Amino acid sequence: MPSFLAIVVALLFVYCSSLVYRLLVNLFDARKSGLPYIIIPWDQDNFFWLVFSVPLRPWLKRNLPKWAYDRLSLTIYGVEFHERLRPFEQYAAPQGNDKSYAIVTVGAFEVTTRDPEIVAEVLRRPRDFMQLELAGLFMGKFGPNVLTSNGDSWARQRKVVAGVINERISKTVFSESIHQTEGLLDEVVGDGNAAETDRIFDMMRRITINVLSGAGMGVSVAWNDNANEKPSPGSKMTYIEAIKHIIRAVAGPLILPQWFLANYPIYLPGYKILNSLSYAMLEFPIHTRSMLNEERQRIASTHGETRSNILSQMLHASEPGDGELKGFKALSEEEMVGNLWIFTAAGFDTTTNTLAYALLLLSRYPKWQEWVFEEIDSIMPMNSPAGLDYASIFPQAIRVQALLLEVLRLFTPTIHIPKQTKAPQKIQTSRGLFYIPRNCTIYLNTIGLHMDPAVWRNLNLAENEEKSETDELEFRPTRWLVNPPAESLQIFKPPKGAYVPWSAGPRVCPGQKMAQVEFTAIFLKLFHKHRIEAVPLRTATGVLETRTEVESRLDARMRDSISMLTLQMNDIYDVKEGKDKGLKLRLSKRN
Repeated sequence: MPSFLAIVVALLFVYCSSLVYRLLVNLFDARKSGLPYIIIPWDQDNFFWLVFSVPLRPWLKRNLPKWAYDRLSLTIYGVEFHERLRPFEQYAAPQGNDKSYAIVTVGAFEVTTRDPEIVAEVLRRPRDFMQLELAGLFMGKFGPNVLTSNGDSWARQRKVVAGVINERISKTVFSESIHQTEGLLDEVVGDGNAAETDRIFDMMRRITINVLSGAGMGVSVAWNDNANEKPSPGSKMTYIEAIKHIIRAVAGPLILPQWFLANYPIYLPGYKILNSLSYAMLEFPIHTRSMLNEERQRIASTHGETRSNILSQMLHASEPGDGELKGFKALSEEEMVGNLWIFTAAGFDTTTNTLAYALLLLSRYPKWQEWVFEEIDSIMPMNSPAGLDYASIFPQAIRVQALLLEVLRLFTPTIHIPKQTKAPQKIQTSRGLFYIPRNCTIYLNTIGLHMDPAVWRNLNLAENEEKSETDELEFRPTRWLVNPPAESLQIFKPPKGAYVPWSAGPRVCPGQKMAQVEFTAIFLKLFHKHRIEAVPLRTATGVLETRTEVESRLDARMRDSISMLTLQMNDIYDVKEGKDKGLKLRLSKRN
């Protein structure tokens, strides 16, 4: 009878052999692919590594030998933002292709690319390069939707959803955004000339969720209206409270089953957060179905009249059709709940964080505020009426839209777009033919795409701007403006596959226009009569920071970011006035 030690040794041998086998298989696929590759004898898919590698990143960088960290960092989530172009320049370029690379590990075979041709081809073929199954565990929690579905199910849902986001919705988003921003200005500045707050980013969150409530669900919320803070009879929390709890947990605890969250011991760390999340997960679909039923009854009572919000439009678009579709709904009840969840979650997080980066960039670079003021004053003079018309104002706000595009270029909410293959695929580009094996995860590196010197360096320089060898790394909204002979500014259209903050191809984000309209409306109202600046802090010696020190602090704040559901700065949300965390900004009236 074999001894215990012999059994352990045998099991270890089998385990190590399986790792070596997977490494060799991945090495074979890497050589066949035609792509540069990097050998990293590590399992990037290990559960504990996935959980702890991100918080351990600073410690690993300080304590590991540089050669070891440089390779190991490629397996840590968020590598795109933290390492930028280094992996391409350090590992891929010496192998003859600085646009893509594969990592050869003992885990799954993975490819990372910033090649616009490959990106465009992958996004053009959604049936060959599919959504990750893992995304369904998080974003499909409340039902199938356009983000997590594949194949015919996705195509059917996409057709309905794309028709729902129309100009009626854009007009509602514009008016709701103006209304909510007015509330922010009244609270912060009021009748005064200036005021300071370190809760401006929380207020942007509030604007975003209120806009989604009005334009998404048809429930318009006044800025100071606390009625929405009172749960309906039989509920523990409101719809908006449920959404907030779920979104904050979407990158982690949301994957846990509701029964586990509900029974999490009160004496263990994190009880309050997980207990609240359990109620949110239970009540969100209940609130959503309740609003769907109320809207059905309203539509029926008004003989089919729909309102200008996503919920109403989606209900109308999902009604049973005629002919071959007679008796069949375009979207099931579960799919409607799932898609309403996606609109809310994706719209809330991406817009909130984009607004935060934009405010900080304008505080860091005041000259671009002045540049935006010039346009705002030309289309909305100081003495203009309070009302703003979407149809006439939005198309004129070219500089504000260029500002948004530049913010998204430098701080793309989704730092990569992951896809997976179920069968081997081939991609033909000007660089050659590349082979992608089955069960491969391919990451479209948006950070790398948006900082490509070949595309962005010294693009569309204005008359007073000089060339720079680091221009693609700098915040310069004028790169987005093209001034044709007709002398009317136009937005620059990047090469196919070179700029994908909303993805591209058949699966392009259906909420793109909504995001552009909301951002534009908020900034038009916010900067119509006000400016923003960072409040200097006192140094250890009691002296106020110099302008250079303020700029360095703001730069550090933007670098101190983490990719959760989307890219966001650390320690700017959920702060209390006067605490060490947060970032104090000053809103003041313009002369």
